[in-house]
Amino acid sequence: MLNLGRVHVGDGNRVWRVTTEPTEEPITLNEVKEYARIDGSAENNILSGFIKAVRKATENYLGRALISQSLTLSLDYWPGDIVLLPRPRLISITEVRTVDEDGTTTAYASSNYYSRVIPEPGELVIKQGFSYPDNDDRDHGGYEVEFIAGYGSAEDVPDNIKEAMKLWVSLIYEDRVPMDKPPDIAKTLMNAERILPS
Repeated sequence: MLNLGRVHVGDGNRVWRVTTEPTEEPITLNEVKEYARIDGSAENNILSGFIKAVRKATENYLGRALISQSLTLSLDYWPGDIVLLPRPRLISITEVRTVDEDGTTTAYASSNYYSRVIPEPGELVIKQGFSYPDNDDRDHGGYEVEFIAGYGSAEDVPDNIKEAMKLWVSLIYEDRVPMDKPPDIAKTLMNAERILPS
């Protein structure tokens, strides 16, 4: 069974989830049908489901967001000057906020920090001379960072990833056996883009 869980545990301080899914997939139904030499439209819905499942499994395997999507990182404590943000590539930081025990949020001023999008994973950096966000009202999940990550649109996703996904979807379609990890030949195509756990 494909692992489609969208809440991920980090280092004991961090959990994160996708809060807004991508509006498109890296590969289209027509691309998969052409690749797999599938005629007709009788199984379009099945293939579309496979495409979405393989995209999510590819993101899990690569440790990346593929198409632009919104994510929220939840922290129990503020870790210091730099916060590493999961699922590169980081595109932008939407908001940093504290959350009290009643769920009320307070925004942390965006003028107090900047983002670094070139490192992978991307970074939220507190500017020199500014205090960290402070929250004495909640012990767990009292800090949140909402951000956007991914390569961008489908055309921005590297071709080797898209070719690997088409291969993977085709194999699932042929065998009707879900795979939560890419087949070895797909790994060969996409491993150059993989973010290895530190």
